[in-house]
Amino acid sequence: MSRVAVASPRFLRRPEARPEELVEAALAVFGERGFRQTTLAEVAERAGVSKGTVYLYFSSKDDLFRAVVTQKVVALLEPAEAMARSHDGSAVELLTKLVYRLWAAMSKKDMGCLSRLVQNELTQFPDLRRYFFEEVIQRHRRLLHSIATRGVATGEFRKEATTILPRMLPALVMQLNQVRFLYGDLDTGAPTPDRLRDLMLTMVLDGVQTQARTPAVKPRRTLPKKGGR
Repeated sequence: MSRVAVASPRFLRRPEARPEELVEAALAVFGERGFRQTTLAEVAERAGVSKGTVYLYFSSKDDLFRAVVTQKVVALLEPAEAMARSHDGSAVELLTKLVYRLWAAMSKKDMGCLSRLVQNELTQFPDLRRYFFEEVIQRHRRLLHSIATRGVATGEFRKEATTILPRMLPALVMQLNQVRFLYGDLDTGAPTPDRLRDLMLTMVLDGVQTQARTPAVKPRRTLPKKGGR
């Protein structure tokens, strides 16, 4: 009997997929195509399921975007908030821990993709823009405001820290990572990512602390000239 060649499908369809898999597929396609151009059919294809399977979990593309934000961002905020509640050290120590967490999260490729998506497209979708502002931006600000308030109460931070930290710190971390991802291969003189993070943190702390930090190198003492002159 002669054999009949059968073309291999581009992907293997599966009857079911966990919502988490669909979220991962959605973020990948959003990053490649943009939110406006992406269709649920493309998300289903990337996940290896039928379009109907996507509708089992998500009623619309907007609903799927909200799930991406919840899984990728809100899930990171919850342990950070718990850490802040249980922290019994200084506000400086707490802020440092939070910056390290935020930097590590924003250093991931998929988070870079999400931040570009938010910056480039959310102005075209008012409902999603408001959702992201309330669930991510405002929540970040409340956490940082609580740390700043703690620092002001203990005398570690100037009172302006309650205004500066909530608005400046997340934007600074996000922007530094965006530039690093976009131009890192060209910017050969840039510090290492960890060094860049530490320099940014030093700058922020120097700006909000009540007392000047101890200089790394003490000024050299000037010796008197011979003969008393």
